[in-house]
Amino acid sequence: MATRRVKRRGRTRLALGIVVFLLLATAVIWRRSVGVDRARALVTLDERRMALEAERTQLLNEIRSAGSLARLAPQVARRGLHTPTESQFVELPRARGTTRE
Repeated sequence: MATRRVKRRGRTRLALGIVVFLLLATAVIWRRSVGVDRARALVTLDERRMALEAERTQLLNEIRSAGSLARLAPQVARRGLHTPTESQFVELPRARGTTRE
């Protein structure tokens, strides 16, 4: 009878060990799948950020070219405008918190 008890105790420990192993394996697999999903999200966000930075650069270039003398000169001449004299310049203070790139 004593030998049977020892065998049952061994089987119980083995069963417990298998259950613990399965739980740990499930937790590891779940954690890795969450990590893969987050990595995909990071890649998507990084691609979007790069696209937005490229668009921002393009828009800044368009703003600079729209304000260039070569582009404004024909419109100025067509409207009959002239270059202001020094006395016609008015310096306005910049509002706080505004930046210009």
